[in-house]
Amino acid sequence: MKQVHLISTILFLSFTTLTKAQTYFGLQQSNYGGIHQSNLNPANITNTRHKFYFNTATAGFGFNNDYLSLSAPFSLFDLISGNVPAQYKNSNGSIIFNEDWLKESVNGRSKNFNLYYQTKAPGFMLQLPAGLALGIQYINTVNFQINNVAEPLARLARYGIDSSNGTLSYSGPNQFQVGQTFGDNAFSIQANAYGTLGLTIAKTIIDNEKTMFKIGVTPKLVMGYATAFVKNRGLQVKADGTDSIVFGQTDLEYGYSDPNEFSNLNRVNTNFFNNAVQGKSFAYDFGASYELKDGGNSTAGYKLRAGISLLDGGKINYGSNMVHSRIQNTGNKTMHFTPAFAQAWSTSSEQGLKYTDSVLRTMFTIDSSKINVSNTLPTSLNLQFDYHIFKMFYVGMNWSQDVRGRQTMGMRRASYLMLLPRIESKGFEFSLPIGLMNDYRQTRLGLYFRMGPVFFGSDNLLSQLKNNNINGTDLYFGVSFGLLHKNK
Repeated sequence: MKQVHLISTILFLSFTTLTKAQTYFGLQQSNYGGIHQSNLNPANITNTRHKFYFNTATAGFGFNNDYLSLSAPFSLFDLISGNVPAQYKNSNGSIIFNEDWLKESVNGRSKNFNLYYQTKAPGFMLQLPAGLALGIQYINTVNFQINNVAEPLARLARYGIDSSNGTLSYSGPNQFQVGQTFGDNAFSIQANAYGTLGLTIAKTIIDNEKTMFKIGVTPKLVMGYATAFVKNRGLQVKADGTDSIVFGQTDLEYGYSDPNEFSNLNRVNTNFFNNAVQGKSFAYDFGASYELKDGGNSTAGYKLRAGISLLDGGKINYGSNMVHSRIQNTGNKTMHFTPAFAQAWSTSSEQGLKYTDSVLRTMFTIDSSKINVSNTLPTSLNLQFDYHIFKMFYVGMNWSQDVRGRQTMGMRRASYLMLLPRIESKGFEFSLPIGLMNDYRQTRLGLYFRMGPVFFGSDNLLSQLKNNNINGTDLYFGVSFGLLHKNK
């Protein structure tokens, strides 16, 4: 059972330490956000501050989970500033990590995890006559999600199995023991690397002294570079000994494309140009925006702006290059964890997947007749409000509701509600996004700062700096510039 626990621990730590759910709150809400505004609402790029805007490069990354938090005896600010107490360092000054700093959230709810890395480049926006605007963006995303993991399974992955004989297979207060059947373990795992090439078209429909109404749409070509998934609808397992697991009633679906495409992020960024695309499809964003004008009394041009948008509608279709299987079993089948397992996974993820797949095919009757696989994009319904208080001071609000659900085979964007007070001018901008994220379960305080063409931000960094209870973080940054309208 020591080897079983080692494998489960490696998998669990992989899930919780790697890095689409990037929100870019401050950047997308800004009237000086140019083409970035289209990622919140495509209608917002027409009648904006810029007549031309170019995104040189933007990148964002982060992770979040609602099971484990890092509760160290010092804050993130202490770590950044070098003020960690000496008793938590070794002789060369590095941190001595204590596993007791990882605290569980044991509340009976299912657990979720999200990890992402995203780049945006190139991208530009152009204002045309008659209230028309065009924009183009190329975005690459690497995303890993675990959704709807039963709490007992999450604890099993962390602590292992209690063999009650003092072996290393057990490391904590878990209730699962050798010989006990475990069945509460539904979950889904998704890993995706994909790119989108979007053309945004926005048009002002109504423009008079009091109001303005705009619409916009972004049709997108979606290019799937790599994918892997596991969908567990029900699985009964029993630890039969120190190196074996007995599978009872089973309904498990899994699939993957070439795993090598996940190993090199530079290859993901260029796959569109070297034809290494394994899945293709079309997607769309759609939005509308209404503005109540302020009579020309400010550079804002409006007193209130309200918008609605549907983002990331669509899916990625993968064809015959997928390995796709579904296991359905009603009897008892025993899997032995031989040294060949560890050897295969230590060689590479590709070898590990191939070896595990070959073992499963000797144990179960596997249905591999399904060829095409579709992964849904993280579709969400969004409402936006922005109120101009006075001069450079604004207060915005964004509400986003996931429409896919946790049982969907594909990616999802967790729901959130955010308030965004900000100070905005053409040369300087500062905002403090604050609200509820991760399906309204966690409070967040972020920041956004822009000086000229350079910007950086985070959706939750400020809430983590002085906090010693961290369950995720994120950061985005970039360089963009544009030509302003003289009258704006």
